[in-house]
Amino acid sequence: MSFVRIPSGEDVASALKAAIQSKRADGHSCNINTCTVVNLNVRILKGDDQRYYIKSKYLPPVERVDDMTTVCDIYSIYLCKNTGTVHYCHRECDGDKINNEDNCLVCCISGIQYQSEAVRSWKITSRCTAAVIANKEDPYKFSRDSDGRVKSGSVHNMTTAKCTQCCRQVVKRLLFSEERMANEVIKHRDSVSKAEKLVNKYKRHCEKNKVPIVYIHAYTIYINSIQSRPTRIHLLQNSDVDIERMVDMYTKKVISYWRLILYHTNAREEMRTSLTFKAFVPSCLYLLKNGIRMNGIYILEKCTFLDAALPEANTLDIYGINKPSFTQTKNNILLAIRETIEKKTETPTSMRAYVDEEYQRLSDD
Repeated sequence: MSFVRIPSGEDVASALKAAIQSKRADGHSCNINTCTVVNLNVRILKGDDQRYYIKSKYLPPVERVDDMTTVCDIYSIYLCKNTGTVHYCHRECDGDKINNEDNCLVCCISGIQYQSEAVRSWKITSRCTAAVIANKEDPYKFSRDSDGRVKSGSVHNMTTAKCTQCCRQVVKRLLFSEERMANEVIKHRDSVSKAEKLVNKYKRHCEKNKVPIVYIHAYTIYINSIQSRPTRIHLLQNSDVDIERMVDMYTKKVISYWRLILYHTNAREEMRTSLTFKAFVPSCLYLLKNGIRMNGIYILEKCTFLDAALPEANTLDIYGINKPSFTQTKNNILLAIRETIEKKTETPTSMRAYVDEEYQRLSDD
């Protein structure tokens, strides 16, 4: 039996049912605890005639298997040996399902666990959706003088002050904190240990095969292993003045991009509680490693220092950053900018001009 397109699990199950010619016994319900259920090995092959074939135990053998290319394996086909019933297991299969201790659906025939069904009710929604809390504090709390009067020309309100404080903390922790320095030292020690193991392995190989040890080769192995995970301590060791200057600069840039996403894209209406400034800060910093460029214009400018100095993204949990939220926020930022440009509500030029204007306002404040 051959197919023009890649056969699905349903196609494989139908072919097996036709080959086995089994019928479910009256009143019998297959269950992994009462029946002998086995998982069938199914492989999809592609021949030179650009057609697809099914290779399985109960199907006719496929000719010239060696000349065919393996496309994929299907692992969700099960056979009840008591009745010969073929079961294709998936989320909507006809097998009975129960809830386990983790509140996940489990198929009684295969034992495969699926995610629990989404429940849409006001009780679940009220627990999952964050409530919007109005901030009734003085909006110019941080812009008043000793007499309580608002400073002339000040745009530094309470929201901006909180964003500035949060952003400075994240930037300092990722780039210039003692925790970051300690992690770089640990990474260097791990690299040295790994390099020494590789050199010793090369040495044992030479001794086992009774060949001379070429010290240039050993040195090359050592250096390449060290450079595979380079440390960035030399980039992070700056004076206090330079550190404050860079922290201020990146803080103003991040706040400018935050205002761009809020006021010049549809992210605020569509994403609501999923887009928070705390998650936005590290996501924006990592986007600045390569920047966001459209039509030859950098909406988010590229920063070579961040590209070289930021830690690996897979180590963000060390610095108290939730990695799933970090990834989701990055995707939301890219989606918001792309949809805004595609709908032609903004242009890359206008978005870049707004960012420069906001950065200048924050610098003048």
